[in-house]
Amino acid sequence: MTFHLKSLAALALLAALALPAQAAIATITFDTLVTGQTSFGFDGDGDSIDDVVFSTTDPTGFNTLGPGLAQLYISEPGLEGTTLLSADLRVSFLNGATGSVTFGFALSTSGAAPGTGASLALYDSSDQLLGSASVLGALFSLPGGGTSTFVEGELSLAFAGTASYGLFDFTGAGDRYIIDNFSGNFGSVIPEPGSALLLLLGVAALAWRLPARRRLMK
Repeated sequence: MTFHLKSLAALALLAALALPAQAAIATITFDTLVTGQTSFGFDGDGDSIDDVVFSTTDPTGFNTLGPGLAQLYISEPGLEGTTLLSADLRVSFLNGATGSVTFGFALSTSGAAPGTGASLALYDSSDQLLGSASVLGALFSLPGGGTSTFVEGELSLAFAGTASYGLFDFTGAGDRYIIDNFSGNFGSVIPEPGSALLLLLGVAALAWRLPARRRLMK
């Protein structure tokens, strides 16, 4: 059997393309102003198609004023809306989400009222619940001194399967919430160059050794 270097290189390329991709973790910072809009889209892979969409049924749309700069988990502007809806906020993962999601939140109350906090439930494309979590808000000590201006917190939810969408619920003495730094694997992928490089090196070594073996067999 005759092996050619070009054939081996082509084989290596095909194998590299077949390697599993590494999940890309992204953080949505809501830095684009969305005042008055009822949806906010995030394009994580640069293809001009949104991977994640946050939406509200509030006809007045989102706000970007937020609770101010004295917060531990919120970096302005954030995404702000009302807490007076049956589902205060919806997030849709158009390419699916896996592993876990994390976000910071703040609520429009300066005192730590009982029950003040945030909840998130994630569902798959068949509307099956994949997981849910709730976190109470608090007033935190800030690195520069002082405490949070408004009740805030951070919620993390790990889950199995592929999430299609999630529903948020915020409770507190006020009627406004804000979220920021929403992070997770939202279906965007990046190549795994380490494994591909190892495969290419292995094929190159095989191509170098084959002529020597043929000489020995003559």
